[in-house]
Amino acid sequence: MNAKASSGGEEEASGMRSETLGESSHLGEAKRRQVILVAYLIATLDLTFLFMQFGVMPYLAKSLGLDSVGFGYLQTTFGVLQLVGGPIFGRFADQFGTRAALILSCACASAFFLLMSISTSTPLLFLSRLPAVFMHGLPGAQKVITDMTTPSQRADALGKMGLCFGIGIIVGSALGGVLSTKFG
Repeated sequence: MNAKASSGGEEEASGMRSETLGESSHLGEAKRRQVILVAYLIATLDLTFLFMQFGVMPYLAKSLGLDSVGFGYLQTTFGVLQLVGGPIFGRFADQFGTRAALILSCACASAFFLLMSISTSTPLLFLSRLPAVFMHGLPGAQKVITDMTTPSQRADALGKMGLCFGIGIIVGSALGGVLSTKFG
């Protein structure tokens, strides 16, 4: 009788454990979806602001006295910093985690846009390009999605990132055009 009670207790405890694991698995899945949605939002905002500044930058550079050659140097500086910073950003993400990498990317993007918005001279405009070395919101969001999805879900989740890219290009370019024409 004692063995029966003991085995019944074990079955009950086992059933409770599997129910608890099922609940925590469901909770984990909800949290995973929430993190992926935040990654989509970060990527969309990052790309929107990036393409917005692409629309504003020619007018800002011209108002600060840059000619077309100087503007070319300004754009090349941005591209070179992005090129050099990519592998460094990837190594940082591998060493310190995706969360730290996305925080670094968002902080650098904020510094980039802040410095650009207060640029009153050509040297300050070139200086505003320096934070671009760690401005990698899209690769950071892709890393989050890759880490948070199973291989069978990954293609779908990364494909939705293309939608974020498209929204960022369209909305950012439109806002950049409106900002530069309406507000100078």
